[in-house]
Amino acid sequence: MILVVDSGVWISALHFKGTPLLAVEQMLAQHQIAVCDTILREIRWALVGKFGWTNAEVDEVLVFYLTGTTQVKVRGNLRGICRDPKDDMVFECAALAEASVIVSGDKDLLAVNTYEGIRVMTPREFLQLPESQ
Repeated sequence: MILVVDSGVWISALHFKGTPLLAVEQMLAQHQIAVCDTILREIRWALVGKFGWTNAEVDEVLVFYLTGTTQVKVRGNLRGICRDPKDDMVFECAALAEASVIVSGDKDLLAVNTYEGIRVMTPREFLQLPESQ
């Protein structure tokens, strides 16, 4: 299965650990994760700007977790999917990667529920999927 992980889940996984990290590790072990530059920029901005990580620390953890992921080029062509227009890029990333799931804790993304067959779910919901056991 191909998945897109929203930046908020990445940030929670890398900084706070817990369920988001368990979900990310499970995804990496059993599935393919797709990411785009916008998600990566948001991760870096939060970890450095809000949580005081150094750029070197972010680089190291991203290389560790993102090796083997699919990099998708989002152009901003998909609009009007999410009530927060900034989040439409997550759906575009998922559509371009042919993902079947977006994992997010963002209420705006979760409110969409399903877009073009792409399910939106929380990290906890992902861990409860039979294919994630």
